[in-house]
Amino acid sequence: LQSRCGAWGSPGLASHRPGPPPGPPARAMPVSPEAVEAEERANIEEYCRKHNVDGLVQELVEGLLRDRPETKPKEHFAHLLRMQLMRENTAGATEMEMCEASKASEVPGRLLINLFEATKRIISEIVPKETINIIIQETIKLLHAERVSLFVYDKRIDMLVHNSSNLKQPIRVKPGQGIAGHVFKTREIVNILDCYLDDRFDQTFDKTTGYRTNNLLTMPIVDFEDECMGVLQAINKKGTTHFSHVDEILLENLCQHISIALRNAEVYRAAIVTSERAGALLNMIQSLTQDLGVQSMILTITMHANELVQADRCTVFLVDEKKQQLWSVSTDSGKEIRIPKSAGIAGECATEGELIAIPDAYADPRFNQEVDRRTGYRTHSILAIPVMRRAGSAGSKTLAVIQMINKMEFDGAVGKFDDEDIQVMETFGTFVASKLQDSLLLNGSSKQNESEAGLVFASESGVGLRACVKNYDASHRGQAIQESMEEGNEEECEEEGG
Repeated sequence: LQSRCGAWGSPGLASHRPGPPPGPPARAMPVSPEAVEAEERANIEEYCRKHNVDGLVQELVEGLLRDRPETKPKEHFAHLLRMQLMRENTAGATEMEMCEASKASEVPGRLLINLFEATKRIISEIVPKETINIIIQETIKLLHAERVSLFVYDKRIDMLVHNSSNLKQPIRVKPGQGIAGHVFKTREIVNILDCYLDDRFDQTFDKTTGYRTNNLLTMPIVDFEDECMGVLQAINKKGTTHFSHVDEILLENLCQHISIALRNAEVYRAAIVTSERAGALLNMIQSLTQDLGVQSMILTITMHANELVQADRCTVFLVDEKKQQLWSVSTDSGKEIRIPKSAGIAGECATEGELIAIPDAYADPRFNQEVDRRTGYRTHSILAIPVMRRAGSAGSKTLAVIQMINKMEFDGAVGKFDDEDIQVMETFGTFVASKLQDSLLLNGSSKQNESEAGLVFASESGVGLRACVKNYDASHRGQAIQESMEEGNEEECEEEGG
C-alpha cells in the first residue's frame, strides 16, 4: 500500500483529500429579447435558404393564380405539392402515368372518401333493377346533382334503356339520339355549361314537363373489354352554375366501377332467366307426358310457352286442312275460334311453314293495327313458330302455329324476341309436334266424319275446359284471334259436330 500510495502525508495521498467547499456559481449574463429574436430570424433564414422555401411558396402561388381552380386554395396547394413530390420520386414515369396521377391528385381527400363509399354501395348490389336505382342515388349524392339519368345499352334491341330518378318506367333511346346517344357513339365526355346554348340539346322534354335543364355532365360507361355499356348523365349542379373539372374526375372513376356493377347485374339477370326457362321447360315436359286431351294440351302449351320466352300473350292455332282454316280455343269463353288459313301473320306462318319474328308490329304491313285500336291492347313484338309434321306424313307440312305476342323484359318493359328465344321456341315446337301428331284428333284414326273442332270439344267436357280457362287468365290472346272477330260471329263461334 505504501509502495503504491507513498507514505502517509506524502503528496500522492494528499492529492486525494477533499478540498475546501466550492464558492457560489458565477452569475450568467442576461440575454436581451432582441438578441433571441435575431438569432431565431437567422435560423429561419438559414432553413429557408437550405430548403428553398421562398421558391416553393412562389411556385405554389403562381400555380394557384395560373390554374385558378374551383377547389379551395389549400386543396390546390396540396395537389401541387403532391405532383412536385411525385415528379421528384418517379423520374421514369410516362406522360400518361403522370396524367392519371394528376387527375387523382386534384380530387380533395373529402371527396375521395365520398367516392369510395359510393363505390362500395354500388358494387354490393347485383339485382339489375336495384343496381340501377342505387347507381342513380349514389351519383346524385356524390356530384350534388338535381337529377341523374342512366342509359344502359341493350344489345338485343339495339337501344339505350333510359332510367332516371324522375321516371317511373324506363324509356328507350336510339344510339346517336340526343346528347346521351352522341356520347355513347363517340365516347366523349360532354360537360355543358348552358344547355340552351348547345345545339345538341333537345328542349322537347323541358317544354313538356316544365323542368329547366341548365347544365349537365355526360360520361360514357366503358368496361374492361373497352366496350361501351351505356351513359351516365348528371343534370343541374346544386350550389353552383356548372359541373367542375373535379366532378368530371369523380364521375369518370365512378363509371369504371359502374361498368363492373352493370356487368355483374347482367350475368345475374341471365342466370335468373335461364333458371326460369329451364324450370318452365321441365314443367312443360312433365305436363305433356301425361295423358291429356287435345284441348287441355293446347292450354298447357299456351301456358308454358309464355314462361319459356317471357311473352305477354300466346295463342296456339291448329291447322284444319279440310276447311283450310286455323282454329284455336278462346281462353276467355272456351269457344272455338276459326280464321282462314291464309289470314294474318299466323296464317302466313302456317302457309309458308317458316318462322316469323317481328320486332315492331306497327312497322310491318302485315299487321292489322285496327285490332289494337279496337281492344286497347298495344302489340309491339310478334314471334310465330310453325309446328311441323314428321317427314313422310300425309297432309300439310304445318301442323300448328304457336304465336307469341310482346316479349316482356326483366324490368317489365316490352322488348323484342331475340335469337335465344327463337332457338328455344323451335325446340319447343319440335317437342310439341310429336305430341299433337300422335293424338287421335290430328291423325284421323277415329271419328272420320267429325271435324277437328268437333273432336276437340267432344273429347273433354266443356266444364273441365272452362275450369282450365278459369285458372289461366288470358284475355284477347294474340293478333290472329282478334282477326277472327272480323270474319263475323258465324265463323268465330262455328262448332262442327259438337
